[in-house]
Amino acid sequence: MRPGSARDWRRFWRAWDPLLAVPVLLLLLAGALTVYSATALTEHGGTELIVRHLFAILLGAGAAYLMAKIPPRGLADFSPLLFAGSLLLLLLVLLAGEVHGGARRWLACGPVRLQPSEPAKLAFLIYLAHFLSRPGRDLRRTSVLVRALAVILVPTILVLRQPDLGTALAFPAVGVVMLVWWGLPWLTLGLLLSPFATGILAGLRYAADVPALLGWLWVPVTALGALWLRRRGTGWVLVGAFVLLQLFVALEVGRVWNGLEPYQQARLRTFMHPERDPSGAGYQVIQSKIAIGSGCTLGRGFGLGSQKALAFLPRQHTDFIYSVVGEEFGFLGATLVLGLYGALLLRGCALARRMRSPFASLATIGVTTLVGYHAAVNIGMTLGLMPVTGLPLPLLSYGGSFLVTMMAAVGLLLGMAARRYER
Repeated sequence: MRPGSARDWRRFWRAWDPLLAVPVLLLLLAGALTVYSATALTEHGGTELIVRHLFAILLGAGAAYLMAKIPPRGLADFSPLLFAGSLLLLLLVLLAGEVHGGARRWLACGPVRLQPSEPAKLAFLIYLAHFLSRPGRDLRRTSVLVRALAVILVPTILVLRQPDLGTALAFPAVGVVMLVWWGLPWLTLGLLLSPFATGILAGLRYAADVPALLGWLWVPVTALGALWLRRRGTGWVLVGAFVLLQLFVALEVGRVWNGLEPYQQARLRTFMHPERDPSGAGYQVIQSKIAIGSGCTLGRGFGLGSQKALAFLPRQHTDFIYSVVGEEFGFLGATLVLGLYGALLLRGCALARRMRSPFASLATIGVTTLVGYHAAVNIGMTLGLMPVTGLPLPLLSYGGSFLVTMMAAVGLLLGMAARRYER
């Protein structure tokens, strides 16, 4: 089938998936309107940001088209080069990137600024899908699992060095779901996640205002885990390694905490009680809750949000754009946006189950998880259910690198949907 031919176009548009494309188009439309309201219709507003946003949408549409046109097999063959290139960019940003707000995350070339961690997410999941779908990649084999974990950990560590905790966690979040999708045993999954549980429990004494005793909850949890492993017939050597790993993580939490930037420590401390620092670290979450709550059922109306207009709400066109939706369109508008994300995620999961190609199935569930992770963290952040991490909302927030990457990911989904019966 010749690329660009009239027959190619007709087959593509006949095969496009409206259950996938319609939520995406509605989210882009809602995003453009909300960005316009959050930038141009404010006390000191202008049209520069909305023009940039629309230009990013056009670039994203081109990226989506290109991703949709590439056959899965060609994308899989090209994935090692994409992944290697993304890692080189992540290394380059650590050496020569621009520093803003204490973080080194951007590469600048004249007026163009690129955040390499955004396209790296897409390159990572495409390569991981390629790696897992090759013959003989059984995750019950230790060598295969270790190599898959290395693919996940390398970009995670590079992004953590910037530092960008929210973006860095996207790699293990997507990677773990892809591993489970490919048949990772639940026992192995529990062992892999146990250090994170230990780290969270041990970190309570640093990040939360709780009794010191709660910071030692990891001890009985580790003991129960070791007992459970032993009852399943696990050898004493592996049980001992499990206990030593938990001990190492618990002891390292303090060093990791001391290595965080002061603003990151403040965000974690004020997560549970933002009202204790209403003019500092808790200001963003408090203003976000006020904006969403003031919208009531039907909202104040398009462009009439007072929190947004008077600039009480910080980062209203990027990280906290969902708060603008809640203030101006109320509970119904905020629920509609949630419904659109839900429809997009459900359709992505359904398509992943129907793919005949293992690579296409893994790539589809990876993209779906990527969108779901960002949406869940961002919306949870604006509602005070998660710590402030600085992650934008997919397809809705003002964008450059992130918006183009998300639209390219959507193009990948559309392309996979059009070829879901191909092997």
